[in-house]
Amino acid sequence: MNLHPVFKMLLAITGIAAYTLAPAQTLPLQWDRDAAMAAVRSVDIDAAVYEIGDITSLSDAVITLNKLQALETRRDWPLPAREAALFQFTRSLSDLPRDAVATEVMQHLGAYQARTLVPHEDHGEAFVPMFNIRGAAAGIENGWQRAEFATEAFALLEKDPEELVSSYVKSTHRNQRSGYLDTLRQAELSDVVAVQNIALTRLGEAPELTGILGVTAAITADTVAIQQLLTSGRGAGLSSALVQLEEQLPLPGIASLLVFAIQQAPVGNAALAIAAWWPRLSHDPEIRDLMVATLSDPALGASAALALAQNPDIQTIRVLQETARSESIAAKRAQMALDINRSGLAPGVRP
Repeated sequence: MNLHPVFKMLLAITGIAAYTLAPAQTLPLQWDRDAAMAAVRSVDIDAAVYEIGDITSLSDAVITLNKLQALETRRDWPLPAREAALFQFTRSLSDLPRDAVATEVMQHLGAYQARTLVPHEDHGEAFVPMFNIRGAAAGIENGWQRAEFATEAFALLEKDPEELVSSYVKSTHRNQRSGYLDTLRQAELSDVVAVQNIALTRLGEAPELTGILGVTAAITADTVAIQQLLTSGRGAGLSSALVQLEEQLPLPGIASLLVFAIQQAPVGNAALAIAAWWPRLSHDPEIRDLMVATLSDPALGASAALALAQNPDIQTIRVLQETARSESIAAKRAQMALDINRSGLAPGVRP
């Protein structure tokens, strides 16, 4: 009789495994988007989500998986409504801590194969899930990880900023780096400055710190730090860092930094600065003249032309038309900018 508790435990484990692995879904079905939404509105999915999401039972895998199975297989609801409820339930988990939700529940949602397929908005011949439950589950997991790493970063910041910087450099985990940056965005200014100073001394040997400097420089508005970012920053984080700076710094500061980038930064970094900052500076006559002059630059001329082609005002169009009248390389690039923008030009100023 001593086997009885063991037998019960095995039954519970087997039940969870069988449910998780069972083919509860059949073949995908193609829907018109409007028809699918009409099907969703035909039932009360909020009530179903509320019932499944009872906080007192979410940590119990068997109870929650049984509720999910009942929803996924109920015959009185159309498929889009069932999957809309599953999607809404999955997204609601972001408000909870990780330990409030059973691991098996997240594994099930992360493996769910959506069946309600609708035409892709840009490619009508291709069909995509209307409710990407698997993607939503992955997003929840990423959010939990990011929050956990942010907590880790806060502890490091309090103990040793140098260790935080080293940990960031060593990490290959996207959520870890994002969590660290989240912490810096909420940190005291003195802590941000401390991390920035450490990152500045190590940027040349560790280009991964470009991401950290982008965040800290946007907070401190430190011109020296931004200039070093422009001259020594590298990698995928540089473009997003420059965008962050554009959103945080005043217009005169961005203008002077763009001049610095064009004159002193490596070509690739200067091109990224032009792409990130020109739209906000496009009505500044001095910066426009600098960009037109840059058309003759062998390395940066094409970047300047692409920037000048973006929604130019009448004065910029006229300057480009005047520049395009010669046979120089600047003229060819001015014409390229005009050609790119030709369809958007006012009829009276088209070349």
